[in-house]
Amino acid sequence: MITAQQIKQIPASLAAILQGMRLYPGEHPQVRRQLESALDAMRPLLQQKGQLQLGFVDGILLVEDLPCLEQHPAILDLSQKIHACQLKGIRFAAGVDSSQLLELMTQLNKGNTEISDFFAILGIDHIRVIPKEETPREVYREALSVVESVYEDARLGRRPSTSMAFASVQKMVSSAISRPYALLAMTLLKDYDNYTFTHSVNVSVIALTIGRACTLPKEQLSLLGMGGMMHDLGKMTIDHAIITKPGQLSGTERRKMMEHPQHGVEIVSKMDAIPAEVIDIIHYHHLRYDRSGYPEGSRDRQISPLVDMVAIADTFDAMTTLRCYQKPFSPKRALDRLRFLSGRHLHPEYVEKFANFLGPYPVGTLVRLKDEVIALVVDQNHQGENSLKLKPIIGADGQRLLDASELNQPDSSQILAEVDPLLKGIQVEKYL
Repeated sequence: MITAQQIKQIPASLAAILQGMRLYPGEHPQVRRQLESALDAMRPLLQQKGQLQLGFVDGILLVEDLPCLEQHPAILDLSQKIHACQLKGIRFAAGVDSSQLLELMTQLNKGNTEISDFFAILGIDHIRVIPKEETPREVYREALSVVESVYEDARLGRRPSTSMAFASVQKMVSSAISRPYALLAMTLLKDYDNYTFTHSVNVSVIALTIGRACTLPKEQLSLLGMGGMMHDLGKMTIDHAIITKPGQLSGTERRKMMEHPQHGVEIVSKMDAIPAEVIDIIHYHHLRYDRSGYPEGSRDRQISPLVDMVAIADTFDAMTTLRCYQKPFSPKRALDRLRFLSGRHLHPEYVEKFANFLGPYPVGTLVRLKDEVIALVVDQNHQGENSLKLKPIIGADGQRLLDASELNQPDSSQILAEVDPLLKGIQVEKYL
């Protein structure tokens, strides 16, 4: 029978490898001995169960279900390195060998947040790393923080960090792949006091949703998300009074505003390794599908198709945002408006795929059901294609519901019509 002490020896032996690698290269005999010692510690459990797992619950390291409460510095270091790689666990399978274990420790030491993809490329199949799952809200909030930092650096004339922005975009891409509708719902949480930052994250998220609708591969989604995040970077060089002016711009102010794409290109040209597609998005996101718009003289240029996706996202977010000259469109009405503009201002194929992806009642739409309950669409496609998750807000008796269970609907057949939240005094963002 395997004892608790034997199980607790496993993280200690793994931590010893990391300590040894601080002093010696991986091929050094001392590191090799530590690798074999760790495999010896793991072997009884692997032989009995076929696998073993390290993971975290409430920040405490567990081996299988046994908490490792020791505060030994080496074990704390192991925990911190696993966290730094954005992992919530590591699973070892019978057959793991010293070369695979060494590769794991090497990547943990590097803090490689792409360790899962790296292992897939190497074909390491006896160690499975389990990525930390962040909620769409956490991913969105982190992106807001990153955008604020990047844009502030640009405003102060400092070179913004490419790596920080790219890491945030990768998380948004993963969330857009796994929970696209929940991430899209975050774009309805408007922050009017920090509009430029919020708008930039929203455009990135909406563009990623369009990219998902168009079945772009992950690499293209990363470029699309990065371009959306950076598209308005050049506005940091424009007079703040112009940016925040509530009314119509004068001719001179408008000409100044039209310079921001070129200013954005100038900023990112000083950053590390910004791809050409991202630069295209920054430079041409105000070009329309018929290539009117600005910068002028761009009609015959070969431009990345990602530009047209960001242009749709830019328009959609503007429509669903409260302005001094317009009340916000609901997501459903905004899609109708996008369709009206497609073929001239916006790419018709991308608009149609985006609209079909969101369905007839997109997340954030307030609806009246056949039983007279008023509910909000808060997520989609969890119970099957075209299924909806609804949050009831007003009961059939017309009274506001303080606590109601979410409803899962297989389709939209129970919906009578869309409801204007302003007429009902409902702030949709409070329920997302």
